[in-house]
Amino acid sequence: MVVLFILTLIPLVLSLFNYINDTFLFVGLFALDFIVVGIASTKAMKPLLSFRDVIRQIKLIIPFGLIFSLISTAIVYYMKMTVSSILVFLSIITIIVLVIALVRNKTTIHKIENPEEYNEKHLIRIIYVLAIFCVVSYIGMEIPPFSVIPLWFGLCIPFICLLPGYLGLNILNPYKDAIRLLERLGISVFVSLVITSIIGLILVQIEHFLNMRHVSLVLVVITLVIFLPLYYIKIKEKKKQILFNDNRLNKIFVIMTIIAIIAVGASGILVTSGNYNNAENNPGSLFQGNTTFEIKGVHETLGNDGYYNFTSGEDLNLTVSITNNENKDMTYKLKIDVVNDTDEKTIDEQSISLKNSETKNIETNLTMTNGQKDIRFTLYDDNNKPYKIRHLYVNVNEDY
Repeated sequence: MVVLFILTLIPLVLSLFNYINDTFLFVGLFALDFIVVGIASTKAMKPLLSFRDVIRQIKLIIPFGLIFSLISTAIVYYMKMTVSSILVFLSIITIIVLVIALVRNKTTIHKIENPEEYNEKHLIRIIYVLAIFCVVSYIGMEIPPFSVIPLWFGLCIPFICLLPGYLGLNILNPYKDAIRLLERLGISVFVSLVITSIIGLILVQIEHFLNMRHVSLVLVVITLVIFLPLYYIKIKEKKKQILFNDNRLNKIFVIMTIIAIIAVGASGILVTSGNYNNAENNPGSLFQGNTTFEIKGVHETLGNDGYYNFTSGEDLNLTVSITNNENKDMTYKLKIDVVNDTDEKTIDEQSISLKNSETKNIETNLTMTNGQKDIRFTLYDDNNKPYKIRHLYVNVNEDY
């Protein structure tokens, strides 16, 4: 393992210091990383095999090398980096896989030599994994720029359907032979849905409407601060019975946590880079944010010509409502212009700062004067570019 680690450092160091100026050198170092990451992945998958047996697993080494090479190439292509950067990412992946292989080797040996002690430590590690999942989920649901709506909907599913009931059942009966796996899962799903329903009913009484994001946040918090600590205490109790520990579920929890970390991190990068924003100018963007821009207070009937009819001297009290759903704090500029056939006059202009999900209502009063007019409301984004425009067409006469 030490030799593999040293071999991995060679292309990493040469790439970082820009010493790779020759195509043949690049190909040779790429082949080295390709083989090492394949061997490391095979060792991680089969930790009890000797090194001699591992290097004979060609059917595993080549596919693993190909997969991680393609991943590195895709990252470099997406980030528009130089070709030699492929070696940097492939070397970093190789180091991570080597660490995983080393840990897997030690834990597997420990499992064989001390099964009871291993079982307890393994369950405690799963508790840490679920704690990380809770923290990441809370960040993805609540904290900008990570709190993108499609993301929180995915993060809430394990809390609504499984985790509270699963942990609660394991607190009450953590022993292996007491309840079979399928029965344990069925009870866990049922209890989780009951807990979700109770929390939903309580929040409806408090907020007077059902907000599933708030329900999910409460589930995350009680899982993190109540269920996980109680489960940890239960595991530490010294009992003669064997604790329930299913490797398939544990792997699902680990994979679930890794996916959550990657998704939340990626959403933060997308939001802060601006690649998802301004849906009107970039309709194909991912995780689009939006701003609600409404003009309220017009109660007259719209005429057949598309104009509202008013009397000269009549006061029109309007409310301009702006809601920031851009998944980040925004500073807008609101400009109100009155446009007719011969003139354009700005009657109001102001800067408005809104936090994510914040709404602000701006009251404005207009006194009608004779003629046909377009009262134009323009909202500029934080780059001072026109973002949304609303028109109020009015026809003002002395008497109508």
